[in-house]
Order: sequence, then C-alpha cells, then structure tokens
Amino acid sequence: MARKPAKSSSSRSSSKKRNIHPKRTGIVWGGFLATMTLAGGALLVGDNWQALPAVKVAQADSARGSAQVEVAPGRWQAIVIHHSATAAGTAVDIARQHEAWGLGSLGYHFVIGNGNGQADGEVLQGPRWLEQQGGAHVTERAAGATPDAAWFNQNAIGICLIGNGERREFTDAQLKALAALVNDLQRATGIPDSNVVMHSDLAEVASPGRWFPRAQFALDIAN
Repeated sequence: MARKPAKSSSSRSSSKKRNIHPKRTGIVWGGFLATMTLAGGALLVGDNWQALPAVKVAQADSARGSAQVEVAPGRWQAIVIHHSATAAGTAVDIARQHEAWGLGSLGYHFVIGNGNGQADGEVLQGPRWLEQQGGAHVTERAAGATPDAAWFNQNAIGICLIGNGERREFTDAQLKALAALVNDLQRATGIPDSNVVMHSDLAEVASPGRWFPRAQFALDIAN
C-alpha cells in the first residue's frame, strides 16, 4: 500500500539551511529502512509539462522548446531519488494518484520513464521545477528526525523513476538519464554527492528499492 508524502511547507523552520548528514551517509551508505513504498504522484496534467530528450536544467534550449529555468543560488540543498512502485506508467498516471491525495500539483520535480507508458529514459520536468517550487515527495520521517519531511519537501529536488525497484532492475536508459540529470542539477545548484539520497535513507519506505544500483550510481555521478 502506498504512503502519502508530506505536503510541502513554507514555514520559517522549513526555509533554514541545515546540515543534512553529520556523516557521509549519502548514496552508497544509506540503509534500506523498511519495506513500504511510495507510489509517487502529481496533479496538473495539462500544458505545463516539459519533456527533455537530453537533459538541460540550468538553461533553455530553443531547439527543444524547453522552458528556461532560473535557479537561485542556495535554493536547493538536496536531491531525493524515488520509484513509482509500479511496473508501468507515466507522469500523467502518477498525477491522478496525487490528485486523489489532494496535493495540488506534481509532487516530484522530475519523472523518468521506463518504456512502459513513458518513453524509456525520457525525463519529464514538472510544474514545481519549472516554477521552482517546493515538492511533496518525502513522507513523514521518524519522530524527532531532523531535518523533518517538510524541510526536505521545501528544499530537496524530487526525482521519480517509473518502476518498482523492489521487484526488478531499472532500465539502462533510465539509469543513464538519472545520472545525467543529477549531474546537471548538481552543476546548477552546487548540491554535493553526499546530499544525493534515496527516499529510504530518510523514511521507513523501500523506495527506490533493493534493485537500485546504489554503488554504481555513486560512481556514475562522481565521474
């Protein structure tokens, strides 16, 4: 059963910068904390979607018609990787799930397809990235955990891979697109490798699943 993510917050405590990891837990060292998954999601399935065949997040590319995104220095502090917990689907399908949850718009900033609904390796940037708004993709954390879920939703970029990493591997095209996207986001925002984390590093969820290649991904974004 999917767990609803916490809604984004613009409270004073959510806007402060915090040290996310006292130690470098990050991509390789963060543990899987439980078996529940987040079936990710979103609203706004109209024209405010942008597909990026080759990812560029800092500047517009008029040949592709992608919208220019101005990234304010210090706006983003972390990147969180998720899965959809479904074998197939698209950002529109996920949108309907989050619409039912009343989240107001796409909770993730980016969705990467696996060829079953959305093209394999296709990166789709959602309204919250285009408008540089906080997300709704991290579920409630354990009591007393800091930063809390509201902080991550306000300050962390959410990326969702279509697929269920508890049951099968992600496609090569997806993983290549993910590494390229994360590298571009890091260049645009200054987010260090240690602040690129899995959803399961933050809360009692399995996302992005045991088949996600943590060690290889860490190497891919480090090169």
